[in-house]
Amino acid sequence: MSDTIYVAFATQKGGAGKSTLTALVASYLRYVEGVEVAVIDCDSTQHSMNVYREHDLMVTKENPRLKRVLHKFYLDKGYKPYPILLTSPADAIKVAEDFVAKGNTPKVIFFDITGTINNRDIVTLIAGMHYIFVPITTETGEMASSITFANNVQNRMITTGLSKIREMRLVWNKVNSRDKPRLCEIIDHYMEKLGLSSLDTVLVKSNKFEKDGLEVGNGMIFRSTMLPPDKRLLKGSNLVELVKEVRSIINV
Repeated sequence: MSDTIYVAFATQKGGAGKSTLTALVASYLRYVEGVEVAVIDCDSTQHSMNVYREHDLMVTKENPRLKRVLHKFYLDKGYKPYPILLTSPADAIKVAEDFVAKGNTPKVIFFDITGTINNRDIVTLIAGMHYIFVPITTETGEMASSITFANNVQNRMITTGLSKIREMRLVWNKVNSRDKPRLCEIIDHYMEKLGLSSLDTVLVKSNKFEKDGLEVGNGMIFRSTMLPPDKRLLKGSNLVELVKEVRSIINV
């Protein structure tokens, strides 16, 4: 059990991209780099990861090209899709522990969490993570919400020692390229005064993050819980750099 690392992309406001980042990083680790992972979908208000998986199952069944791609990929790799387990925040840690106790050996378990610190079950769950990555965008409301969330986790959990959290970092997401040298650096400097820091990697705003396949046609896939991102879409996405930086922090 001690070898399994608990990781969450978490924030308290929708729209920052926590579920998308969870899917992208989990899938890249598993399907490109061969790291065994699992996902606990405990965002009981949406169950976004499960919605993603159901969509992926549908398009790979209905689209003949994607069906062939899926078959060839799993035939070549010998993989199965990583598991996505649905539960509530109150039961999430136990579900993870039971999953491992049954002989499964994920190196990383990602938790898709409803972000708030006003719910006791979610507070307990967040405190049980080993690493927290907080998506932050340049949209004013989302930015303020992410900083407030991270600051509360820092002050109430990490600095008090009342959690298992080893490190927390913010992740700039959906950023227009022209914003990075200005707004992001200003906010990074402000966050440093709060004892917070962001990853070096910045994810730009791009519609490629929404490419998850269609029932017909030859469209490319970037976000999928069953396939790796199309290599042609990786350029300029900074996903490779994000995964590398995340791996260096969680030591996987």
